[in-house]
Amino acid sequence: MVLPLPTMEQLLASVEKYRPDMIEEMKAMLRIPAMGPENGGQGELERSRFIEDLLRRSGFQDIRVFNSPDSRVASSVRPSVLARRNGKVERTVWIVSHMDTVSPGDMKAWTYPPFDGTVVDGKLYGRGSEDNGQAVISSIFAARSILDTGLDPDLGFGVAVVADEEAGSDHGIKYLIKEGLFGADDVIYVPDAGAADGSVIEIAEKSIIWLKVVVKGKQVHASTPEKGINALLVGSELLVFLSEQLRGRFPSRNPLFDPERSTFEPTKRLANVENVNTIPGEDVTFFDVRLLPEYDIQECVEAAQEVARIFEQRTGAVITVEAVRVDPAGQASRADGEGAKALSKAVRRVLGKSPTMTGIGGQTCANWFRLEGMDAYVWETLDEMAHRVDEYIRVDNLVNDAKVFSVLLSQLCYPGVIKDPLPDY
Repeated sequence: MVLPLPTMEQLLASVEKYRPDMIEEMKAMLRIPAMGPENGGQGELERSRFIEDLLRRSGFQDIRVFNSPDSRVASSVRPSVLARRNGKVERTVWIVSHMDTVSPGDMKAWTYPPFDGTVVDGKLYGRGSEDNGQAVISSIFAARSILDTGLDPDLGFGVAVVADEEAGSDHGIKYLIKEGLFGADDVIYVPDAGAADGSVIEIAEKSIIWLKVVVKGKQVHASTPEKGINALLVGSELLVFLSEQLRGRFPSRNPLFDPERSTFEPTKRLANVENVNTIPGEDVTFFDVRLLPEYDIQECVEAAQEVARIFEQRTGAVITVEAVRVDPAGQASRADGEGAKALSKAVRRVLGKSPTMTGIGGQTCANWFRLEGMDAYVWETLDEMAHRVDEYIRVDNLVNDAKVFSVLLSQLCYPGVIKDPLPDY
């Protein structure tokens, strides 16, 4: 169906008319679990089939599925779905989201079942609703509203819905980039972080390091501690000392981020002895490090290992520090780049906000583009409910995000074609 849309107002109205459809498609998608093996699931195959069908029903004709091999899941593949509308030139404007989710955790802790897609008071509840279902649905319906016009774009545009973001992206966006599916001059948007009012655009991320700290002492009866080495005690003292030392070694602040500094947080501790009256001979803890991009990752790891050697000499325990995950941050995207300007203009048009450029401590698919020297811009409206019990999105945010992306695509892909009665925003 071809709908003439001579003005931007009519384009936005066409997005609004899809509000009920967006709600129903979101609910249907959330009812299909899409957890990777790290989160106790079997991957994204069934959800990818739903998304492929939705893209086809939305008017895309060029739809491709890319399967990354993964023997850990029953299907042996981790699928990502890409849909593209070709333009007059090779460049493409991509909106990239991810279909996988983390586990819901304790099902009994949820007010509404995490896989039902319940709507209450303008909020749609479900695991993966914010992270990253809102982005999947809003980007598809933004494209759908554009496709409804039947107009031929100058720049092509595409929607990429990828696997494995929650566990490092080896089977998702990293795989697709290695396959050469994105051009160096493509414009990349990743709706996977933002603010409740849409007032920030993320252009930079911190490096991520997960440190595993193993303290080996000597297990003995708790009544004779002098005969052993209490690994739990050594490990606990080490946690505090290591955090302090790393903060002192890497003190820089970068106002682009909040918090402005690097963070060094002990997070996970493995169980040790089963009974209370035994001094443990081993203590295993993990640190989550979010390092400002101006610092060298290896230097940080070596600093932690140096602190461990000091504790070895002081306590007699054997201590190892190992980096079990290292994700370096790419160069910040240009705040004055074409993609940033177009997104800022679209946000002002729909929400009346002039976004500021910022950095985050988390990590999105945008980072993998930046490591390849490509600009990528992260934006959406959200209440920061990702990974929480009773995760939800606001339906208004879902619809308004689709409006922003439709304006964005119209600006970049159809310059001067869709007329706007409010040109000075």
